[in-house]
Amino acid sequence: MPGMSPGFNVTDPKVVSAFRSALIHQGLLALAILALIAVAWLVVRRRGRAGAADEVGAGGRAPAGPAGRLVLAVGFGNLWLFDGILQLQPKMPLGLPSLVIEPAAESSPHWVQAMAHWAGAIWSDHPVGAATGTVWVEVGLGLWLLASRGPLARLAGVASVGWGLAVWIFGESFGGIFASGQSWLTGAPGAAAIYVVAGALIALPERAWRSRWPGRLTLAGLGVFLIGMAVLQAWPGRGSWQGVSHGQLGSLAGMAESMALTPQPGFLSGWLASFATFDAAHGFAVNLFFVIALGVTGGVFVAGRARLIRPVLIGFGIVSLVVWVLVQDLAFLGGVGTDPGSMIPFILLATAGYLAIQDRGIEVGGEDSGAVDSDSSSDSSSAGSGSSSAEKERSWPVRTAIEALRPVSRSPTSSQALAMPTIREVTSASPMSWTGSML
Repeated sequence: MPGMSPGFNVTDPKVVSAFRSALIHQGLLALAILALIAVAWLVVRRRGRAGAADEVGAGGRAPAGPAGRLVLAVGFGNLWLFDGILQLQPKMPLGLPSLVIEPAAESSPHWVQAMAHWAGAIWSDHPVGAATGTVWVEVGLGLWLLASRGPLARLAGVASVGWGLAVWIFGESFGGIFASGQSWLTGAPGAAAIYVVAGALIALPERAWRSRWPGRLTLAGLGVFLIGMAVLQAWPGRGSWQGVSHGQLGSLAGMAESMALTPQPGFLSGWLASFATFDAAHGFAVNLFFVIALGVTGGVFVAGRARLIRPVLIGFGIVSLVVWVLVQDLAFLGGVGTDPGSMIPFILLATAGYLAIQDRGIEVGGEDSGAVDSDSSSDSSSAGSGSSSAEKERSWPVRTAIEALRPVSRSPTSSQALAMPTIREVTSASPMSWTGSML
């Protein structure tokens, strides 16, 4: 854990100087490569802009993609970028093996410890090269996810899966799932494992995101995991129900107290110490709250009912943020933190799943023509009841195309005019001379 002493100076001035020098030289090279890529991207974008404008229509906007996938790409792109920035800390070249990799495998089986020792030895043989390489890989992944669309975004998802697996296995020792005493509160199954799941979802083809099964599968899988964590949290004999046992702090209070000793702002240390004191006095009630919260959240996610998922998702986000601050201590403080922990990735994953089952923005044509017909019929049947502005904005390309294919009346009634307000907006925004020729 952060704050442990490896027995030697992890901020050796020579190594730190070499690390910074390598970052500067490699950073200049990376900037030159990024500049070339940016120029090429601008050229390709300008060439494709005319065709895209014809498809979207004058005054229209090209869809940014499914909302769930966009949340994953932007959210985890920023997380990878932040992880790369954390790798810039001076303690990383010499301190990562002894302060991060080996402690993560301490209570794991022997074969896991052997893998961690092997990974630490490789890093220690080339500390500067390994540290700088990790910086650029993670920064590059973040920028790739943030800047790419279409097939390039899918490739970024695949790359995120590959690097995330390497970090999860060798850097986090499988997220501690084989160690004793791990729980959702302490970070199981590891932040990198959630990065892998997100990367796999981003790598799905566009046609998969036009349906709702990615969102349903994501929420169902997350729900089953949370139910399992609730059972594990409630399991007798793990020390979760006692704030103090035999004169020693319980597992949760002990973790909060140890994290309060990490170098950090004073107010955070005070919060952690206060929570440790509270849990020591009310250990049973605190554990009961987390067991119920995990169980209820998991059950609602598995059930998949959107009306129930929304309020439960908000509550899950609040509980996750509380755990992130008061239990995990933001997870990246202390000089050798490699990521912000598992709570933020969990929130992003659950939010993406919810948005995926809500998203109805299906494009016209292709394999989803049947879906278009069902959407158009539902739109026409619900025109009198009035839909939300967000749903109208997402479905206006579909309704525009369907309306254009229908026989056009020379004297539209007021009900027809009210049923398709978006069509009036489109026609008023751009001349529709071709409609007159059709008539």
